[in-house]
Amino acid sequence: MSEEVNVKGLKWMVGSTVGYVVAALFNAVLVVVKETYKGVYNWLADVFGHHWIGHGILTIIVFIIATFIGYSAYTGKTATNKLFDKLLWTVVIATLLSVLIIAGFFLAHE
Repeated sequence: MSEEVNVKGLKWMVGSTVGYVVAALFNAVLVVVKETYKGVYNWLADVFGHHWIGHGILTIIVFIIATFIGYSAYTGKTATNKLFDKLLWTVVIATLLSVLIIAGFFLAHE
């Protein structure tokens, strides 16, 4: 499959994949940071009313910013199976890495 597609749609697909990867890793690191440094935990709770609300808002902001950066940076114009495979595996690997970061931290600190 190597056909012309809606270039904006392709850019959004790549951009949102970049956004997901960055947000997933940010989320995992923020969990570790909140659990390690109570000042960060308390700051999120004070500013947002609850640390999980702040965590969620910051993760969404990171997703939006990274998505727009990925959208702006992508210059391809052709959708290929290779591109789709790369995007899929990037999401899978980022998800697994995020799970390993969070699970590894809690297993090591239990």
